[in-house]
Amino acid sequence: MRLDNLVIERISSPYLDGDRKIEAWQIEQVDIEGDELNAIVSMSSYCVSDADTDGFHLSYITALEFVSQLQIIYMHVWAGLEKKTQEAWMVECRMKSHSPIRNPNAIKVHMTASRMRKRGDVYYCIADHRVTDDQGGLFEIWIKALMS
Repeated sequence: MRLDNLVIERISSPYLDGDRKIEAWQIEQVDIEGDELNAIVSMSSYCVSDADTDGFHLSYITALEFVSQLQIIYMHVWAGLEKKTQEAWMVECRMKSHSPIRNPNAIKVHMTASRMRKRGDVYYCIADHRVTDDQGGLFEIWIKALMS
C-alpha cells in the first residue's frame, strides 16, 4: 500500500515539520580524561509543543546530534588533531529513552569510549553516552563512528 501525501500529512506529528526545525543547541563545556568525556549542553532555541503540557522535552534527534558531535570532538582529541578532518560517519547507533530530559539549560553528557583505534587513515570509535538533566531525565545512546 502506498500512502498519498494527504494521508501522510494527516497522520504525521506536526512538530516534526515545523517546531523541531528551530531546535538549536550549543556545547557549554567539555572535559576529557582518558576514555571519558563529560560535557554540558544547552538549548539556544527550542519550541514547546502545545500537545506537551509539561513544557520542553529533548527530542532524541537533537540528543543524537550533539552526542555525535561530542564523540567527534573526543576522536579528534584522541588522535591529536587540531582541525576538523575530512569526514566523520555514524556507522551504527542504539538509543534508549528511560525518562524525558526536561531542563534545556543544563543537559549533561557522560561518554565512555569502549574502543578507539586507528587503522590506516581511518579512526574508529565505539562509545556509550548517558544524557541526563537535573530532573531525573535519562537517555542512553551507543554509537559506532568512523572518521578520516
